[in-house]
Amino acid sequence: MKTSLLFLIVFCLAAAAALPALASHEGNNLLTFAPVAGSASPDASGSGIVNYVKGQSTAEPDTGWTSSFHFTGLEPNTAYTVVLFMAGVPHSGICTFTTNAAGNGGCASTFETLDRFGSAQLRLGGETGAPVLQATRHSTGDIGPGEIISRGDCREPDQLRSLCHAPGR
Repeated sequence: MKTSLLFLIVFCLAAAAALPALASHEGNNLLTFAPVAGSASPDASGSGIVNYVKGQSTAEPDTGWTSSFHFTGLEPNTAYTVVLFMAGVPHSGICTFTTNAAGNGGCASTFETLDRFGSAQLRLGGETGAPVLQATRHSTGDIGPGEIISRGDCREPDQLRSLCHAPGR
């Protein structure tokens, strides 16, 4: 009985110690894009960042964000749009670009208001176009290709589905 109780205490302490590692902030997001099923560009790839720069998410639209995306292997001389999804709901197109003759391209933007996003898609044409590539935040249960990893310190209050626990609370 004492051994079981000791094991339970050690297990609980280890689990509590791991929580700060889960508290990485959504403010610094690294995105790795992979093709969606049936993609028009199955050999394409991409990467991006979406970084928090100011404000408090409890006072939307007070938060400020910057983003930058780069893609290769797409159709040449074709328009694409990056769309972020928050709890499955699309945020308006973050940025749009047209690829060069080699099928490479990218875009950057600044914008306001962004709750924790679970995925990002590169879409053909505009924000309602067919998905080509996707990055997915698997740590929140979202399902899909690609990956979104959050890094950095907590700098603001919790956001929707956030794993962040900001200091001072």
